[in-house]
Amino acid sequence: MARGQVVLAALVLGLGLGATAWMAVSQHRQEQARIEREFQQAADKLFGRTLRDIQLFMEVLDSIRQLHSLSDQVTPEAFNEIVRKGMIYQRRILGAYGFAQSIPHDMREAYEGVPSKRSIVHADGRGGFVAVEARPLYYPLTYQTPPGGLGIPEGYDFMARQEDRDAIDAMRRWGVFALGGQLVGQPVRSPDTRERYMFAPILYQAGPGVQELAGFAIGLFQPDHILARARGDEARGVRARVEPSGLAQHEEDHAWTFVRTFSLANEEWQFVAEADPIYWAGERSRAPEGIALTGGGLSLALAGALLLLAGRSRRIEILVQNRTAELAEANRRLKALMEERRELEDEVLRISGHEKARMGRDLHDSLGQKLTGTMFLFKAFRQRVDTGTTPEAEQIAATLRDAISQVRRIARGLAPVTLTEEGLPDALRRLAEETTAVFQKKVEFYSEREGRPRDAATAEHLYLIAQEALHNALKHGEPTHVVLTLDYDEHSGILTIEDDGRGMAQPKPDDREGGSGLRIMRHRAEVFGGAVEVGPSPQGGVRVSCRFPSAST
Repeated sequence: MARGQVVLAALVLGLGLGATAWMAVSQHRQEQARIEREFQQAADKLFGRTLRDIQLFMEVLDSIRQLHSLSDQVTPEAFNEIVRKGMIYQRRILGAYGFAQSIPHDMREAYEGVPSKRSIVHADGRGGFVAVEARPLYYPLTYQTPPGGLGIPEGYDFMARQEDRDAIDAMRRWGVFALGGQLVGQPVRSPDTRERYMFAPILYQAGPGVQELAGFAIGLFQPDHILARARGDEARGVRARVEPSGLAQHEEDHAWTFVRTFSLANEEWQFVAEADPIYWAGERSRAPEGIALTGGGLSLALAGALLLLAGRSRRIEILVQNRTAELAEANRRLKALMEERRELEDEVLRISGHEKARMGRDLHDSLGQKLTGTMFLFKAFRQRVDTGTTPEAEQIAATLRDAISQVRRIARGLAPVTLTEEGLPDALRRLAEETTAVFQKKVEFYSEREGRPRDAATAEHLYLIAQEALHNALKHGEPTHVVLTLDYDEHSGILTIEDDGRGMAQPKPDDREGGSGLRIMRHRAEVFGGAVEVGPSPQGGVRVSCRFPSAST
């Protein structure tokens, strides 16, 4: 009997360890294939977003060259006012841009004379600029915003460098966008400075079927900035760059390298993504080790049980079954309690919203109407008494007007206008304007790409999340500037509230989820299938973002 138990235990141990080793190796291979596939997918998505942002950059640069027709029709002051107030979105995308104009040699003296007093110059190689020698044609910079944003002075001649002349020649021959040289003063083809000038041709009809290059719009093509904007908070562990084709060699078929070539203006460029050295360690799970440890432990435990506890195996099995059933029942009860708590929280939010709306309507319909009536009665009394203008009467009228305005603001805060999925941008814009007026803080709203929330309930929750986040920023952060942004991509939308205040306070040891306001925002997001994230802002304050399902998802 003892010998049979030993043989059986050895057989179980050998089979268990062998099966465990096979499962661990198989799991390791599957996991490696999965991570490699996910890396390729993440790199491909980042490539797609980068191409869209490059296309947006070129579309915005193409749109500003239409301003060239205005520059000859308005004064420089009016033109600068148009750029300052009407081209905010373009400045956010391009950063800096300008115009260059074709100047033949016989017009150089007039161009450099009074009143402009500008010289046509080129870089002297020592950080300065000197007048260019005589040549038949010049393309000097005639305008840039912000001043000095392109790294060159007005009057700089783009015919001074060979790479810029090649780009001008490409625009003249084919009438398309062209990439010029790197920023003036930077090392040519330095791997750390891939910024290039991008030109958008301005053509005019010189005759039947003949177009001449009158000038071009100029923008700073900054691949690293575009790539950072496209990356956002995604594609962690993936190092990517955008560079001219042939600048470096890559193993395109390597599992951890992703290379795609695309046309950019008049050149061929490539997108290269590579996994960090710690990418595998960061993405992989401990499943193979867990399988090995668990399987080995189970095999040893089972063999030991066969040797030592053969007579008690049935009782142990019954005990395990009972404990499993108890845990399942406890888990079921816990799940029911959590669901009940969520329903209670939803009900509290609904009741709170209804009560706020009722209080807002009561203020507007009762106290607001009575104050308005009192104002009209006071006006009628003044007309009847006809005592003339007195300081006391003016003070009473001003106090009544302030009281009516304050009641209306409170009523709008408690019972905002009913939101629809199409009206969310207008409601957020109104929230920013009213907050600016009340708190005397600069609050701005930007609506980026078009879209709409999934339904009206989602829109209302988003408005309340923005209201709560804005209130927290003004109450705790003491900011001078708050920006609300509503944007959409092909999958979902994102609402961002970003300030330049004092930043986030250190959380208390017993309060890792933040205050009640943050918990309410997160719960509201969970109601419509969204998620709220809070973190530091690049401006030093706090950035609250809420991703939510859009109507197309």
